[in-house]
Amino acid sequence: MKKRQLALSLGAIVGGTFLYQASAEASASTVQVKAGDTLWSLSTKYHTTVEALKSVNKLSSNTIHIGQTLSIPSASTSQPSNKGEQPSAPATGSTYKVQSGDTLWKVATRFNMSVEELKRLNALSSNIIYINQTLKVNGSNSASTPTTSKPAETPSKDANGTYKVQRGDSLSKIASTFHMSVSELKQINGLTSNTIYVNQQLKVSKSSQTTTPTTKPNTSTPSTSNGTLNVSQMISDAKRYISVPYKWGGTTPSGFDCSGFIYYVTKQQISTTRYTTAGYWSVSTPVSNPQPGDLVFFNTYSSGPTHMGIYLGNRQFIHAGSSTGVTIASLDNSYWSKRYLGAKRFSK
Repeated sequence: MKKRQLALSLGAIVGGTFLYQASAEASASTVQVKAGDTLWSLSTKYHTTVEALKSVNKLSSNTIHIGQTLSIPSASTSQPSNKGEQPSAPATGSTYKVQSGDTLWKVATRFNMSVEELKRLNALSSNIIYINQTLKVNGSNSASTPTTSKPAETPSKDANGTYKVQRGDSLSKIASTFHMSVSELKQINGLTSNTIYVNQQLKVSKSSQTTTPTTKPNTSTPSTSNGTLNVSQMISDAKRYISVPYKWGGTTPSGFDCSGFIYYVTKQQISTTRYTTAGYWSVSTPVSNPQPGDLVFFNTYSSGPTHMGIYLGNRQFIHAGSSTGVTIASLDNSYWSKRYLGAKRFSK
């Protein structure tokens, strides 16, 4: 009788322990989203992938919200993260297979391209890419060993001061070769974006301008919304950084927060102060009807302006979101429309 009671007691203890462990495992398989979290940062932290996180949580986009509870995939449902392995260079030199953790911005940077060039080359209508997806790439692999034949391929301009675009070229690369700024190169060629094409003829001689360099900016600059910034350049510069990840306090292309993104874009044209969102709100002038280049403000987590972006027109704006990185959104989106505070014009 005592042996039977002892066996029952041991069984209860073992069963209780099993239930405790199962409960602990269950609680460890979920996480509550905190400020600054993104699907990419969570996938890295828990050794899984963004796609696995989206699949197990039935997410249709990369947007997550503070306080949201997410399930973390088990090792058997997520693909292993071999952090020690570097993505292999494409075998043909013209394609690349997407690896875990890749973004369009990361791949474009690796192959000396812009995000817009990469999207155009692959006919992509969004910034979403998938593991093992094969992408066409124009540029050379920045992680690969430089070839010795490169120096011999120095671009040259013809007698008319023009240059024919080669495969792998970008505006920044051409501007650097001919000792110009990207703004000057775009200006003398009448370009409104950073997109160029193979065999396109570009003027690369400042002397080919019909007016003097000091007066040219005033005659060729598109109308601006604030009298200080070239809005076309401002918007073009902002779009170059689509897919750059969010980083609290970030002010460089390695990571931006919302006000750091505005600061980086505007300082490409003017000497300016690094304001917070509330700072930009204080120094800017209110406008009732926003124009492209104006700043739009939102109240996201406390009283007053806490988030901001650049208005693009057609009710769209570009911003550095905590869960999306740099992306384009709509003022009519249910999340942003409820939090919209208004638009202001920055001119400092």
